[in-house]
Amino acid sequence: MKRKNIILVSLLTIVFLLSGAASLGMFREDGIKREKLLAQLIHTGLQRWHYSGKKIDDNFSRKAFTEFLEYLDYRKGFLLQGDIEELRKYRDEIDDQFAAGSTEMMEAALRRLKQRIHQVMDFYPALLAKPFDFTQKESLESDSDKRTYCSSLEELKEYWRKTLKYRTLLHYIAQLKANKKNNKKELEEKSRQAVLKNLKTLFNRMLQGIENDSFSRYLNSLVQVYDPHTYYFAPVDRETFEMQVLGSFEGIGALLREEDNYVKVASIVPGGPSWRQKQLQPEDLILKVAQGDEYPVDIIGMRVQDAVKLIRGKKGTLVRLTVKKPDGEIMEIPIVRDVVIIEETFARGAVLVHKKLGKRFGYIHLPVFYNDFTRANGRNSTDDVRKELEKLKLKKVEGIILDLRNNSGGILLDAVRMSGLFISQGPIVQVKNKRSRVEVLRDPDPGTSYSGPLVILVNTLSASASEILAAALQDFNRAAIVGARSYGKGTVQTLVNLDKFIHGKSEESLSLGALTITIQKFYRVDGTSIQLKGVIPDILLPDRFAAFEIGEKHLDHTLEWDSVPPVDYEKWEPRSPVSEEIAAKSRARVRENNGFKEITEYIKNVKRLQETTRQNLQITEMIKRQEKLKKEREKLKKSPFKLAHIDLLPSGEPGKRASASLDKIAKERQEEWFKTIKKDLFLGEALEILNDMITHEMQQ
Repeated sequence: MKRKNIILVSLLTIVFLLSGAASLGMFREDGIKREKLLAQLIHTGLQRWHYSGKKIDDNFSRKAFTEFLEYLDYRKGFLLQGDIEELRKYRDEIDDQFAAGSTEMMEAALRRLKQRIHQVMDFYPALLAKPFDFTQKESLESDSDKRTYCSSLEELKEYWRKTLKYRTLLHYIAQLKANKKNNKKELEEKSRQAVLKNLKTLFNRMLQGIENDSFSRYLNSLVQVYDPHTYYFAPVDRETFEMQVLGSFEGIGALLREEDNYVKVASIVPGGPSWRQKQLQPEDLILKVAQGDEYPVDIIGMRVQDAVKLIRGKKGTLVRLTVKKPDGEIMEIPIVRDVVIIEETFARGAVLVHKKLGKRFGYIHLPVFYNDFTRANGRNSTDDVRKELEKLKLKKVEGIILDLRNNSGGILLDAVRMSGLFISQGPIVQVKNKRSRVEVLRDPDPGTSYSGPLVILVNTLSASASEILAAALQDFNRAAIVGARSYGKGTVQTLVNLDKFIHGKSEESLSLGALTITIQKFYRVDGTSIQLKGVIPDILLPDRFAAFEIGEKHLDHTLEWDSVPPVDYEKWEPRSPVSEEIAAKSRARVRENNGFKEITEYIKNVKRLQETTRQNLQITEMIKRQEKLKKEREKLKKSPFKLAHIDLLPSGEPGKRASASLDKIAKERQEEWFKTIKKDLFLGEALEILNDMITHEMQQ
């Protein structure tokens, strides 16, 4: 089972805010235990608001039981099989306890977990007191789904012996690479001491978490049975969330989430230090954090809020992150903290001059669908894209590419309005609520801003609002969708401040936090859902993310795919902009392109490596595996993906800046962006497809 518990989600998933309390009623705090009050409030809210209409019954209870066990002990490294059998008596009672605000099951489970943690703490120092034999043939199963809970303390001790050996081996190999001249015996001992130090911190953190965070985790094991995007935020978590969605991106510029006892990178903030440094990527697991030249701190098992405190820091200071890539490679990434350059989160345009063809094409990159509602004339992505379209038309481009790759979504209003820039009128998306009422959202403005040939680039990380726009223009035959199948998120969430539903609150410290809850699903104009299936491009290109379990379909408790009746709409043209001839030409180019060949080979190799979840604890085999993973990644980094036949020009004249130094910085960033574009293999193929579309149209 895949656990994906989002702690920090971006504004991109939030579309509507519930501001009133009439639909739920008011609860009185006076004389009621906070935990009981909060549980009852969320219990009522889920049943009244959540789109799915799921009942909180015994079936719900059994699923919540499994979820909570995973929250407690995802790696099956503490609880014994007998403990699970002991707790099983609560399996059908959680629904009743939830309704009553009881925490009996949670408290029983935590007592047993604390006991097992203390038992492991009693024996692990002795396991690290003597050297490990890294030449011995043995292995450790890293996939907890393939393991059962240990049946005895002796079996648990053996599991921890191998786990400690694995952690020590990883540290030892890293030290060997960095200190080739040092004594190996000394490095092995230092590695064991480092693991010992980190484990002391980890176990103390876990015990502290049991005291401070268990109720929040328990509530989330309940609400996540509804769907993976419904989540409870404790008051401190809500503050962090609100800081993120309000645009405060000081630090490294990455949104993080908690998954399976790890801190995972959910997304990279465009324009931030991580985005500019380019090594940290979505889906990376952060294992350790080091300040400057200091010794790294192991953050496995740490609350994401505590990890964020370590990762954030003053502008100009260095933080070193030890991360595990989705393909298994472990690497250290140094990042200098900075403030996100907001301009780089906005839409940007460029003119691509194809020297061989003697033609000009337009390119617009949109990192996110944004809209600043807090200001009377705040910027929004629709108006910015409209301006870029006008600039490109003045440059007399023959076609335009709109790049939505890695665009995780955003404001629904802007997805609808932006779609309308490319069609004259008509429906864009259908939205259905829990009462099965379907609302059709239409292009609000008659006319078009651009009516020429159009290609939209998408990939696995294109989600939500990106999928709405791509799907609408595909259904209208207005654009050719090129790239990889999109994420498949077809649901809408709202953020609910739970404090709004309480009377009689005496202290601010008694704040109840907030709840993100799924309230709607959206559908294409042809009636089909984007949920799970995503948007399938007209022309598919190899995608390195295909090697990993990324997308809505890989999450637990997702809402099902379904459909609604189609709506009437007039297609842009009776035929698709992509003919079989155009698709065949693209497939032929991809087959012959060395860059795409390497990506395809990379996907095959990584999938093969990922299927081997049993970790070999022999140093020679471990080094071989790491080197192989490194070589696969280096191949992609070093491949000559340069578009030698493309020149780039700004989409328009540069605006006046406050100072010459700011103007210089803007030019440097533009040059850096142009260098990135010149190496973009997928953009190069999209350009060829766009040219084929134009040529084909002229021949008709």
